[in-house]
Amino acid sequence: MMDILRQNAQSWGIKIAFGIIIAVFIFAFGAGGFNGNTDPVIAYVNDQPVPTQEFMQVYRETAEALRAQNPNLDSDQLQSPEFKKAVLEQLVSQKLLEAEAEKLGISVSNSELSYSISQIPAFADKDGKFDMNLYQAFLQSRAMSAATFENDMRNSALIRKLQEYVTMPVKPTEADARALFDSAAEKVQIDYYYVSGADFVKNIKISDKQIEDFYKANPDKFTIPARSVVKYIAFTPEELSINESVTPEEIKAYYEANKEAFQQEAQLNARHILITVDENASDKEVAAAEKKIKKVLAKAKSGQDFGKLAEKYSEGPSSSKGGELGWFGRGAMVKPFEEAAFALKKGEVSEPVRTRFGWHLIKIDDVREAGQKDLDQVKDEINSLIAQEKAADSITDKLDHAIDLLASGIKLDKVSEELGIAFKKSEQATVENLSRAFGMTESAAQTIIALPKGNATDMPVAIDGGYILVEKETDVPPSLSPLKDQKKDIESFLSQQQAMNLAKAKAIAIMSQLANKSTEAEAFKVIKKDLKTSEPFGRDGFVPGLGMNPKLAQAALAAKKDQWISEVFELPGGFIVARVDERIPPKEDAWAAQKDMV
Repeated sequence: MMDILRQNAQSWGIKIAFGIIIAVFIFAFGAGGFNGNTDPVIAYVNDQPVPTQEFMQVYRETAEALRAQNPNLDSDQLQSPEFKKAVLEQLVSQKLLEAEAEKLGISVSNSELSYSISQIPAFADKDGKFDMNLYQAFLQSRAMSAATFENDMRNSALIRKLQEYVTMPVKPTEADARALFDSAAEKVQIDYYYVSGADFVKNIKISDKQIEDFYKANPDKFTIPARSVVKYIAFTPEELSINESVTPEEIKAYYEANKEAFQQEAQLNARHILITVDENASDKEVAAAEKKIKKVLAKAKSGQDFGKLAEKYSEGPSSSKGGELGWFGRGAMVKPFEEAAFALKKGEVSEPVRTRFGWHLIKIDDVREAGQKDLDQVKDEINSLIAQEKAADSITDKLDHAIDLLASGIKLDKVSEELGIAFKKSEQATVENLSRAFGMTESAAQTIIALPKGNATDMPVAIDGGYILVEKETDVPPSLSPLKDQKKDIESFLSQQQAMNLAKAKAIAIMSQLANKSTEAEAFKVIKKDLKTSEPFGRDGFVPGLGMNPKLAQAALAAKKDQWISEVFELPGGFIVARVDERIPPKEDAWAAQKDMV
């Protein structure tokens, strides 16, 4: 395969294909059915399984990286099947490249890996030398094992080598590079009309027979899988740290040596009252909600307790707690809410604030200014860190002792007493639950679930940060959740499903009218007042305000200006009809800055 690639290195098809693969990795790992899949394997690459657990880890890392680059990106925008599919495709691409590298004999030696890690600036001390303490602190801050980080580094280096191998004979012209750059960096913005599924829900009636038929036709959706309850001893720094003593002198020395790690951003402790209104609601609905929130504001200004007003009037999930939101910093809330909250002083109540969730009143209970945390604020945190560092050094000895005790016939509960380590009991757990909760491999979790009742594992099981010794207490067979417990959820699901079908049908009808020259003008007149214009977006699939939608991005970038796209696109809660409003080529200074790299 690689010989073919090298022989055809001047082919535009090869260049673009490889360019897309490179872009995929930059997006997923540099920048950072999928609905509750519980299967142990989510895909196969060259007959090799891709575990669901591995996919979920990459998905979380990708989502976190994207959220770090786009603080206003809401979590629910990263839950779409399209985004998860894109992450899976990226993971599959990575697996294919790794397999090809192995076939070609391209590898990364341990010495190469060590050198690469030692050159990372974040791990260098003031003299520029690699500092193992900084490296371990980095891993601990991200709850990541050294093996996981080093494996990621090895794979990244492997892919770089493969890229170099492929591109060795390539000599692109400046015109080739500019064409590729223009294609990759071009942006587009769209005009769109949103058809909300919520507009149809109130007219939908789901009968008991429909609910019962759905329940009977989908027993797999309502089957509670077989579960097990296990008891265990965990040999991790966190568990063993309770037996470690830390002196005030050690805490102070750690604080003085790591002051830069104890900076705090400005934070607010706030509560709010929310009157919900859909972001695509009519002007009449928005005005009615605003009138309602202003009445509540008048009560707050008259001196009535804000928390009790929240309990009585707020339509948000925090109403039962008096509207409490807890402490948060910048980037945690949607932008309009954040700007209003950080403009307030302690004790102040905001004027009504509109976000995509509705109208809010915000009250600030307390403020933490940005700056250096003092020792008293962080001494408990430092105590825990030092205790865990000490405990980490004792894991091997205590684990060996435990294995010797088990080998001599002592039961696991007595081993716990002998070592002074807690003997814990799990909730009812599946293979997936165990794997996720402890960070163990799927095969290890399967081994535990397969244990006969009352038996223990022969050897310790590796988990995130250490090991566990496990004993099976009991098994719970699979069972079907009763219809009465599922009825409300089924009714809601069927209502939403039908509402979305009706919204899609309406969107398709509008799109068809807009695509027909004889009906376009009349159809446009009907939707014109509700037409919105997006912010510019590119090929990465993130559309500001609309979330991750690679399909929409691809179609928009392929369409002509002022052309209605001949398909509708699903968004959370509805569908849109769209046309290209403006195509935005990359700027000359951007090309000048990136020409050599491209």
